[in-house]
Amino acid sequence: MKISKRAIKTVVISSVVALTSTLVGVSTSHAAETLNVYAALDYSQDVATAFTAKTGIPVTVTALSTGPLLAKITAEKNNPQWGIYWADGAEPCANFDLDKQLLPYTPTGVKFSLVGKKLQPSTRAYNVTGFTEMVGVLYNSSKITKPKTWDDLTTAKYKGQVGMNNPSISGPTFPFIAGLMNQLGSEQAGKDYITKLKANGLQVFDKNSKTVKAMETGLINVGLVQSSAAITEVNKINAAPVKGFTPAVTYFSKTTILPSCIAIDAHASAAQQSAAKQFVDFAFSTEGQTIMKASNFGDSLFFPTIQGGVASPAAGSIPTLAANLIQIVDPYKWGPIQGAVNDWFTKNIA
Repeated sequence: MKISKRAIKTVVISSVVALTSTLVGVSTSHAAETLNVYAALDYSQDVATAFTAKTGIPVTVTALSTGPLLAKITAEKNNPQWGIYWADGAEPCANFDLDKQLLPYTPTGVKFSLVGKKLQPSTRAYNVTGFTEMVGVLYNSSKITKPKTWDDLTTAKYKGQVGMNNPSISGPTFPFIAGLMNQLGSEQAGKDYITKLKANGLQVFDKNSKTVKAMETGLINVGLVQSSAAITEVNKINAAPVKGFTPAVTYFSKTTILPSCIAIDAHASAAQQSAAKQFVDFAFSTEGQTIMKASNFGDSLFFPTIQGGVASPAAGSIPTLAANLIQIVDPYKWGPIQGAVNDWFTKNIA
């Protein structure tokens, strides 16, 4: 799930630097260069605030849904304005890497878990700070029986009951589609399956929050959403029950791992890159990871990639590669077709 407020929200964190400069009699014109962070994660602003407090480096966070964020980066390609990109889904970062837009970097002193190691690219062009699953199958157990397989969702029992996100807007959704294509054996097989869902009444919404809202209002009874969004909804309704709406979450075989990727712009200034490396280190530090997990809902319900890392209790147990219950797809294989698949989805499904 992406940030709770998707509209453009730019916040410059400079008060710490300004105050420090005033106290020691130093002009703010000599303050550190502002680090520009483009992010689509709930906790990015809190991490940036703590980073500034710790290092004195001012940070500007531009917070958008992943689709608009990527469109902004594409529009700025000849004059990049970002130093850090941080969002769910490795495919965009793989594309950036293939286009020589990223600065390879290995965070200082980090030891990755088994899943964490498999999620890091060999080029070190980006790093994975955590992961969720795509999808968590959220269903209203007050209205329908628990679906068990992908094929179940194409049957009459679930006709008109299923909703999903639009991959052109929702960052987690193309990785989900790529996972389907990978699991079913080809790009066309994945398209054929989604076309079957459409024929069975599939409804498409912008992003996790919209799909979940459609479930709350009874428009649909199954939502194919990010695991963190599904768990958040279950916890929310458990705390404040709603008559006729009892959400539960299940996972089908070979659920796709969704990495949260952080990358540095290879074309940023030397000062910006230096600050960006420190920011990446901070995101992997105990302090940074604690801040990321602090809210106990939304994007904070991720699973760590660090060896010995512990997820928020609200997130549940960390998925493992045992028993083939999860899969990791190759973003360098599927990333290059993301634009074409999203266009296909817009024309034929959305």
